[in-house]
Amino acid sequence: MVDESELIHGTKVPSVVLRGAEEEAHIDLLVRSLRGARLNAHFPDVRAMISHLQVLSPKVHQGVYDGLEVDVRTGLPTYKEWTRAQTDVRLAANQLKQFSSRAELAKRAEGHRDGPHVRQLKRYDYYNAIQNSQLVPLGEMHVKLRRVDPQTSTAHFHVVLDKLDASGVFVRYAIDVAQRRDSVETIATVDPGDMANHTRDFQALIYQFTSLDSEFTFIKLASMAGLVVERVIKGVVGPVFTPQTQTPSGWESAANPFLATFSQDMAAIDVLEYKNNDPLADVLAAKQETTGQAYAKMRESLGYQVFKDRKFVVERVALNDLRKFLQERGAMNIVYGV
Repeated sequence: MVDESELIHGTKVPSVVLRGAEEEAHIDLLVRSLRGARLNAHFPDVRAMISHLQVLSPKVHQGVYDGLEVDVRTGLPTYKEWTRAQTDVRLAANQLKQFSSRAELAKRAEGHRDGPHVRQLKRYDYYNAIQNSQLVPLGEMHVKLRRVDPQTSTAHFHVVLDKLDASGVFVRYAIDVAQRRDSVETIATVDPGDMANHTRDFQALIYQFTSLDSEFTFIKLASMAGLVVERVIKGVVGPVFTPQTQTPSGWESAANPFLATFSQDMAAIDVLEYKNNDPLADVLAAKQETTGQAYAKMRESLGYQVFKDRKFVVERVALNDLRKFLQERGAMNIVYGV
């Protein structure tokens, strides 16, 4: 049964609650797919995401929580679940101080299958297990100063934004951009120790772009006076397709319906020609001729090109189905079996 869950600030998304064996199996598949995808630094931090997911596992919470709410658009936990784990990890050390010793809790729970003493013991074990867990950022930006060109008074920055997007997927935006000292639009400042700090306006601007493609962001930044854009890379974890989620057309008949996807979308001056190797991409240029023509003109004017790609992870039994699925779409993608 699909329910409606709040993602952020009143936005409703379709969700389903998994419990028991289904809950455990789903977390396990997500963790295995992340490990098997061999993602590079252009994607959100895989170790942190795996650690965050493991906090949500029933193996860890032992029934402290009644199931896992999954966003059916993406196959990933909903915003509520990610923030619940985040809050619990941050409060774990303090919560442990409120309990008696574990030995005392175990003594009180002895001989009981349920009840307040058993629940207290489970909570103690849960907080103890997660207190040092690494968490994936749900919205965080960092700026590093790459170099300063004194002749042109230009500072070159590397910007990284990690965010759980409103679409329910995890996004990492990596941007290489240069800012002249006389720039009207200031994206970052540099302190005497050469530490770069992004401006709030720039962070707010990039936050708006996380659901859009890298090309749109490249063009938007390049239009700002005093900025020179070299590269915009968008790495996305998800969607993950399962029996409980929406499924791409043509994949329904696979031997095993689990399909994890990881896309990379890059607009850069060192990409030599346009190439779209993402069979699941929502390519605006292919749907709207005017948009496609406008993008083509901007590529010529600004001297950049675009490359789109997507990795796939399935259970090994479905590898042949996946290769057939991709072949029918004329795509040649990296695929892994787990």
